[in-house]
Amino acid sequence: MEIWVFFNFSSDISIWNKIGHIMHNYQNLQLYSVNVKIFLKFGFIGSASKMKMSLMALVPFITEIGQLFNLFVTLDKDISETGLNFFFLGVVTSGIIRQFIITALKDEKYVRLLRWVECWYHELERSGNPQILGKLQDITKRAQTLTRIGFYAACIGMVGAFSFPFSFEERKFVVDVSYPFFDVKQTPFYEFFFLLQALVLVPTFCCVYLPFTNLLITFLMFGEVVLLDLRLKLNNINKNDETVMLRELKECIAYHKKIIEFRNDVEDLVALVNFFDVALFGLMFCMMLFFISMVDDLQSILTALIFIGFTFYTIAISYYHANKFTNESFEICYAAYNTPWYNGNLQMRKCVAIMIARSQKPLQITAGGLYPMTLETFQAIVRISYSYFSLLQGLNQ
Repeated sequence: MEIWVFFNFSSDISIWNKIGHIMHNYQNLQLYSVNVKIFLKFGFIGSASKMKMSLMALVPFITEIGQLFNLFVTLDKDISETGLNFFFLGVVTSGIIRQFIITALKDEKYVRLLRWVECWYHELERSGNPQILGKLQDITKRAQTLTRIGFYAACIGMVGAFSFPFSFEERKFVVDVSYPFFDVKQTPFYEFFFLLQALVLVPTFCCVYLPFTNLLITFLMFGEVVLLDLRLKLNNINKNDETVMLRELKECIAYHKKIIEFRNDVEDLVALVNFFDVALFGLMFCMMLFFISMVDDLQSILTALIFIGFTFYTIAISYYHANKFTNESFEICYAAYNTPWYNGNLQMRKCVAIMIARSQKPLQITAGGLYPMTLETFQAIVRISYSYFSLLQGLNQ
């Protein structure tokens, strides 16, 4: 097994950059499905032109301004429509944050992480461990399946978004906007902004939101595999030769440190997005439930259910896999304790103590460093959202 498996990623950036220049086909890794290719095609990562990146960001930004102005001028009107506008404001804001982080803040680090995972994936394949090979095949199939499910859900959501404006008698947009100095509901402004939202805003949102979520889930599933690989290494430590035993344990400690660096890089990429997801999802879920409770039109209710179902699915599946990743990291502590440390010397026992102490702090992905992405946190968000929904209903009555 090559020694670079045990290198600290953050301290060997130059090595990984050299590897990255050689490897131009990281986007073809089956584990990534089509998600990385979509990012590259739309210019969200890689060497996209500044003009292309600016144009991709311009429409969501203009829409966000129009949404805020529309909320300001319609705040004292129909409360159910205001709730719907708040929901779409949260959706567009979430998409803008993802796009900004990928293209402006973390582009190089995102690409470097994608290349690093590809190198690591192939190294695990070359290791020949049948249990790890089986898990790699399993997560690859699951990643591809989740990608397909996500894009099927997106297609249904896009159909709902396109049909939603036609469920009203008056002129409506996919996302309601207003601007000063001119009436967007008048021709030709209405046709222009409607086509802009239908042909640019909605596809751009889907091509940012879904691949970002899918790749986060992919990283988390891959994290489960490397944690399992570490547990197997600990379980297979040589029990007969004290020198070999100590060397293998030190390699496991270095491998664990590499996994921690992997978690830190994933956390750095998604922490801000997760924070806004926690903040916005509660608002979006509450407002959409309130809108459903206020309208009688079946088409509007079905469309609203599609919107909230899509949002609920993406958040829930992310928290589910983050929770599994955290639970798997707890197992390292037990695996380290079960090593034959009692047959080793004092240095061996110190190494085991270090690893146990390090692994007792779970590897968690957080929302802005404040809330861990666990199923308990997700349940708390849903409960709080429903409480706000009940409060709004009471105030409206």
